Amino acid sequence: MWRFLIFGVVIITAASAVKLEKCRNKPLPLDVRSTTCDDTTCYISISNPIGFELDARIPNDTLHVFPSVLFLYRLPEGNRAEIPMEIDLSRGCDYLVSHTCPLSKDDIATWTFDWDFLPAEVFGEGVKFRAEINLYDKNVDPVTCFRVNLVMIE
Repeated sequence: MWRFLIFGVVIITAASAVKLEKCRNKPLPLDVRSTTCDDTTCYISISNPIGFELDARIPNDTLHVFPSVLFLYRLPEGNRAEIPMEIDLSRGCDYLVSHTCPLSKDDIATWTFDWDFLPAEVFGEGVKFRAEINLYDKNVDPVTCFRVNLVMIE
């Protein structure tokens, strides 16, 4: 099960900027910081969960926001595969560190999360995959989205 944890001050002081890939027809965050990533790749393990803090401009007035995560990878025979992650949609506002819900159009909101559960398909040292991380508003309109490369290190 997914667990999101707030780790505000720690991530701000020890985080580095992450190079992001844009999602199709969805805005990039204004900034993303992570304690487990360098400028091109995030390195994760069972004992070292991945975490992000992102800043996003809220495009519309909304009562709440919720996340969505999709893991993208290639199977050994070369076929593409996707694993959608189930997330408690009702808790998205719990991870805002700069605001509380509801949010107003043009607010610059800081949202933080990490996860310590990964699907069994991605475990194994050296396994490379990509995560697509989305944040949506109450109408399921995209607030922000980015893709980042991930590598298992243990």
